[in-house]
Amino acid sequence: MKPAISLDQFRKNLSDIVSQVMYGNQSIIVRKHNKMGVIVISEREYENLKDPRNRFSTKEDWDKLFVMTDKIRNRISKKDQKKLEKIIDEEVNAVRAEKKEK
Repeated sequence: MKPAISLDQFRKNLSDIVSQVMYGNQSIIVRKHNKMGVIVISEREYENLKDPRNRFSTKEDWDKLFVMTDKIRNRISKKDQKKLEKIIDEEVNAVRAEKKEK
């Protein structure tokens, strides 16, 4: 579990927290009113989340991911593959519709 701190602790220790995230490769959860609010992550981690290709050091590693996913897909029946593709399409369309609303 990632370290979680209160908003007051975050304010008081901002410089130290930024250093931990930047140089210690940590993520910190900031709670507000005892509810999880935000996560402070490094720029590198953010870029990796934004574009998954950044998680791989080479194009060959990226391509290996698709070889592996193809192997997994081939183990699934054609009927289940179609079901899965339908679910994925619906979710992608929902995310796109949500983005258009914003």
